[in-house]
Amino acid sequence: MPTTRATRRRGPLTALEGEGPAVAIGDAAARHVRLSPEGLSRHIGEPRSQFVPWAQVHAVTVDPPASWWPYPAVSDLAAALLGGVAGGLEAGEASETPTFLVVITTLDGERLEWRATQHYLSGYRRGDAQATTRLVEYLSARGEARLLLARPAELLDRISALTRIGPQIGP
Repeated sequence: MPTTRATRRRGPLTALEGEGPAVAIGDAAARHVRLSPEGLSRHIGEPRSQFVPWAQVHAVTVDPPASWWPYPAVSDLAAALLGGVAGGLEAGEASETPTFLVVITTLDGERLEWRATQHYLSGYRRGDAQATTRLVEYLSARGEARLLLARPAELLDRISALTRIGPQIGP
């Protein structure tokens, strides 16, 4: 029985609360990378398959796929409907869910390439993809910032507030 639950999501990031608070990059129900105050771990669903403590991390890079669509879930639905109308997939045939790389370079020069499953086939909103890239760069460069990972829902709320699109209208 999983002791961690998803509480918020923003683009490729999901706040995971519970026994081990963390921010997941990618679909937390599938392949994802968890960033916790202690380090990074690779997961396929709930079980952890690999762990690297922050003390051994030189750099982390991630470049989630970006979409021009303002609502990627709608574009995925439209593509599926158009595919069905045009003949699309034959019965029993399914396409593989795309993934993207999270690259970890350790202090001893080892390069780990972990894959994360996308939530949307069309990618993420550009602002969400860019915010994810910048957050990971910031966390890998600043040890003191990793304390933010202990409160993942608050961290994603802050990111959401900083990346809101559109002008503020009011007096």
